[in-house]
Amino acid sequence: MISVHEPNGENSKKSSKRPMGLVVLFVLTLVTAGSQLFSSIAGVFNGRPDKSVFDAVKVENARLINEIKKYGQDINEEWIDIIRQMENVTLATLENFQLYSFLLLLISALGLYGAFKMFKGYKLGFHLYIAYSFLSLIQYYFVVSPSEIPMFMLLANGLISLFFILMYARHLHWMKEN
Repeated sequence: MISVHEPNGENSKKSSKRPMGLVVLFVLTLVTAGSQLFSSIAGVFNGRPDKSVFDAVKVENARLINEIKKYGQDINEEWIDIIRQMENVTLATLENFQLYSFLLLLISALGLYGAFKMFKGYKLGFHLYIAYSFLSLIQYYFVVSPSEIPMFMLLANGLISLFFILMYARHLHWMKEN
């Protein structure tokens, strides 16, 4: 009789090998969440930026609005509203810089820990990564009024987070229970 099983349990060795897709996702998460972590550490200890940073943001946004208006009637007023909303988000973030940096530090640390747990093969990391993705999506709500946050920003960040969650979910079969 012909056996369909591989000798010496080679099939079990193949399934225990870490998937390459998981390694790629881990590296991407390490780069993004790691850079957030390091920049937030600097923000926690440096304190609130001085008035020149606030003025520079206002000047740059005014310049951008003038450039858009220069192109005439083809420009939709919604783009100018989005620029003004982004300015408000930036100014509120700068106003509450230490609080925002501290929250970003906690959120990015949670994301790194979750990615590390998944890389080690534990499903707990997936759940922590989902929490990280959700908190990253709502991080601006801690310092800005919800009406000030542009919808496209939430949609873009939400779609990127959903993409990463779905890509990590493809490797759940490889991970073991917590």
